[in-house]
Amino acid sequence: MKEIKINTESRNYPVLVGTDILNENNLNEFSNKEILLVIDSKIEESLKKEAQITLSNISSKYSELILEASEENKSSTTLSIIHDVLIEQSYSRDCILFALGGGIICDITGFAAATYLRGVDFVLIPSTLLSQVDASVGGKTAINHPKGKNMIGAFHQPSKVLTDTKLLKSLEKVQIREGLAEIIKHALIKDKTFFKWLEENIEDLLEANDEKLLEAISKSIEIKAEVVSKDETEQGIRKWLNFGHTFGHAIEVYGNYKRFSHGEAVAIGMLMATNLSHKILNLEKAEIDKIKCLIRSILTDELVKSEFQPIDLVKLMSADKKKKGDNLNFILLSSIGEAQISSDIQESDIIDSIKLT
Repeated sequence: MKEIKINTESRNYPVLVGTDILNENNLNEFSNKEILLVIDSKIEESLKKEAQITLSNISSKYSELILEASEENKSSTTLSIIHDVLIEQSYSRDCILFALGGGIICDITGFAAATYLRGVDFVLIPSTLLSQVDASVGGKTAINHPKGKNMIGAFHQPSKVLTDTKLLKSLEKVQIREGLAEIIKHALIKDKTFFKWLEENIEDLLEANDEKLLEAISKSIEIKAEVVSKDETEQGIRKWLNFGHTFGHAIEVYGNYKRFSHGEAVAIGMLMATNLSHKILNLEKAEIDKIKCLIRSILTDELVKSEFQPIDLVKLMSADKKKKGDNLNFILLSSIGEAQISSDIQESDIIDSIKLT
């Protein structure tokens, strides 16, 4: 088991990375606490049972809530359901919320913790590769609004994260591909050596090789931890983590949250951001080819050939919460491992970058 320290101004906490780490030994500090476990309904029964038994054994008061994770349910209505349980059962400010699930469950449970009694503690047990390297690290919590993704939220750091690769055993290949999109993103913005390692090991990662996945997850979390520790509330370099996301979030809305998953939308968004990096920062063609080759290897042919109405996509991007005033911010690459924030970009250049072929 590996322990990665996340150090921020508001809180320092550990991320434990390993296999079969969901046990009482790793949860000693939460003994005799009031615990509410929020569970993704798609979690495999045996894993669900393991978490239920472990947490009910250590708690002074235990309840659980099973939710169907979907972008539609990542809403104020679902948030109220969590708050209702906490209020009706008289949970105190000393309670702990646990989230067992993917990014949606992690995000909404974290936001429930941030807003109940002006803030209580929470622990994340991310169950997908995507959530293990993205939603579970950094303290971003949120719900969606009909007008945009993650528009209502707060920065609220967890007390602990348990990243257990055993939870990945039941994932379908499409879910592995989703997580690899975020892992590739971390390499692109910060670590050229890691990008090269991903090129060399992408086939093993796509086949969910235990040893390679553990190494990729750990390295990815370490990159994000370094960025978050320097910029907890996204005033500067943490914005680099949004590479591909200005396009990606618009792509999700464009597909009504059904046609493209988050990871797929981000991967396509990174292809577009790579095109824009060439136009704005003169990213070299040799590097563009490498980036596109790696990203395309985790996408289906159908996704690579996706077509969009550029004007409609730009309009959706205009609602993006990452813009400054009326200007959209884009994270672009001057080279693999070298990211920067760019704004004041001509709409014509953005439109040209949307073309994938």
